Amino acid sequence: MDSVKQVMPRINCQKRVLKSNGCKPKIFINNCHTRSSFEVLQSLRREEVMCDIKLETDDGVLVCAHKLVLVTVSKYFLAMFTSFAEVDKGVINLRELDSNALQLLVDYIYTGEIMVTEQNVLDLLPSAVLLQLDYVKDVCVEFLEQKLNTANCLAIREFADFYNCMELLSSSEEYIETHFLKVVEAEEFLSLSSEEMINLISRGDINIFECVINWVKHELDCRYDSLPKLMEHVRFSLAPSDYERKYMPS
Repeated sequence: MDSVKQVMPRINCQKRVLKSNGCKPKIFINNCHTRSSFEVLQSLRREEVMCDIKLETDDGVLVCAHKLVLVTVSKYFLAMFTSFAEVDKGVINLRELDSNALQLLVDYIYTGEIMVTEQNVLDLLPSAVLLQLDYVKDVCVEFLEQKLNTANCLAIREFADFYNCMELLSSSEEYIETHFLKVVEAEEFLSLSSEEMINLISRGDINIFECVINWVKHELDCRYDSLPKLMEHVRFSLAPSDYERKYMPS
């Protein structure tokens, strides 16, 4: 009976407070909730607790994870674990991925953090493209764009073209066009194959006549036969009037 007497005043007090308050409903968001939850999941992953998938690279490295976490960040894994034969598998072989890159990217999925370095960027970028991790792809592109110089721009352009990374391809081509006269002085330019030369000089509106001649003369015996095909892409209106006497071998 005494307990009932103690409860009743409290109920009456609550009714008076709510009646007099008149505040509208309000949603409160804990900004630390998602981060702390993923920290717990990362801790569980490291201890291999409740992990339901192992990702295996071609060199035999196994990376444990939780399918549900992977699919929340990667559309690649979402498709894999909902639509393809891998749905019921416990081990997935990802032969296309470098083992170090895979471990970094799985860590990123759990933490949202990624460290890009000169040593790992060329593995991270194609791996991020494959796993459809757009943020990682974008920061890798930004990293390589900042590293563009006359000594590496041709290699970066080739890399971007191979992996169909259009943002990086566009940036490297723009850099090459802007710094073309310096690029053709680099050793990398003189080492291009005839196919790479044609691919390079077929675009843009730069006077590339003299650089073609220099490339041919760099290894004249084996490159001379490529000269006619290369010249198809040269605008002779920009060539010096005495080019035959000055540049062409006798």
